[in-house]
Amino acid sequence: MTRIGILGGSFNPIHAGHMRMAVEAREAVGLDRVLLMPAGEPPHKSAEGMLPFAHRLRLVELAVRGVAGLSASGVEGTRPGPSYTVETLAALREKMPGDELTFIMGSESFFALPTWQRGLELPHLASVAVVLRQGADAEGLSSFAEANWPGMERVTPAQLRFATGNSLHLVPMPVLEVSSTDIRRRWCERRSLAMLVPQAAEEIIERGGNAYDQAWGKRAEL
Repeated sequence: MTRIGILGGSFNPIHAGHMRMAVEAREAVGLDRVLLMPAGEPPHKSAEGMLPFAHRLRLVELAVRGVAGLSASGVEGTRPGPSYTVETLAALREKMPGDELTFIMGSESFFALPTWQRGLELPHLASVAVVLRQGADAEGLSSFAEANWPGMERVTPAQLRFATGNSLHLVPMPVLEVSSTDIRRRWCERRSLAMLVPQAAEEIIERGGNAYDQAWGKRAEL
């Protein structure tokens, strides 16, 4: 059995925070591999300002190159319509029935699960690793889980178990104040993206092109 983590997102573009999130979850949970999976059509974000899927996937492929245990997945690009997590996990379970799946997400997203399309069904399909930023309320998160999924069992301070048998892992993460919104703003202002995005992806982003101009806006004149 292979223990596989799934980290989804718009990745518009992928940055150092996403990469560190995948690494921290892999190490803390003991995952064999983490798939970084760009959403085809992110249901919670406007298509305006979004790079085409192929460009976002290419940046992820470049970002994970040479990083142990991380891989890019383009599965969302093959499915029409909005990319709903519960449908993606159901499809992955059918494709990889012998593997153990863990969905990786931030604490803000975890608190929002009741508003997601069939979000409360997620623990039926996979374990969940919630990456906590510094100052995040771990006890509040545990209480939230107990209130929304009856039958939760506290195994350790960093692990709870759903009634389904899948686990909820709480994963601390070092402070990295970086966001895709800030990356896009810096790109438009022609400011350096060094150390904010993976180097291989940085080279492609800096090169830009029509797709970037159309999604993110025109860059400042040199």
